[in-house]
Amino acid sequence: MWSKTILRKPLPSLRYPILQRLNYSTSSANSVTNFFKIFPQNFPNGGPPADDFIIKLRSLRREYRLIQSEHHPDVAVSNSDDHSSLVNDAYSTIKNPYTRLAHVIRLNHPANIDITQDEVAKQQIADLQKNSPELSIEYKTMLMDVLEAHESLESAESESDLDSLSQENDMRLQQSEEKIDEILKQHNTDGHVQNLNWDEIVLEAIQLKYWVNIQNAIKDWEQGKPVHLTH
Repeated sequence: MWSKTILRKPLPSLRYPILQRLNYSTSSANSVTNFFKIFPQNFPNGGPPADDFIIKLRSLRREYRLIQSEHHPDVAVSNSDDHSSLVNDAYSTIKNPYTRLAHVIRLNHPANIDITQDEVAKQQIADLQKNSPELSIEYKTMLMDVLEAHESLESAESESDLDSLSQENDMRLQQSEEKIDEILKQHNTDGHVQNLNWDEIVLEAIQLKYWVNIQNAIKDWEQGKPVHLTH
């Protein structure tokens, strides 16, 4: 009696398809992984400027959890730890508006600068103050706002004392993200940034860093606890 051989189709890979399309290499010093491509539901065109700079955090979180579930060690085919770490880095970068913009700059700036590096940021600030008196004044005005926020945090005696500061800072964050979104769209040419004043966008990134730091300081505020705004 002949035995019947049943041909089974191979199971589809559980690996999230977008990871296979990334040019991700830890061996190349010049390689910059586009984190936006990891989340195609939220960034179908590969990220700003082709997509909106302003994100829907709940939607991003949902896609992040889906990807991570597919790379759980119990279900992933291989390299689950590497992929999981990559997805974590991408999510942490994109959910924070400052590091999101820093990533946009690194992907699109002619020199691929990383302004999250202190020395790079200091050099960029020095350059923009030298190149543009207008941006220099805007930077100094921002520093005054930061000092006032620091004083408000230090003098607060209860969380309710920080309500107005929190509302003001949330408004600054919103206005900054809206301005960045508008600037990137104005200079979007086939998904690439063209003819952009990089000093202006770097200043927006520096401001975002301070607004995010103030937001975190408000959340972490405790009576009698020293206030430290990360610079």
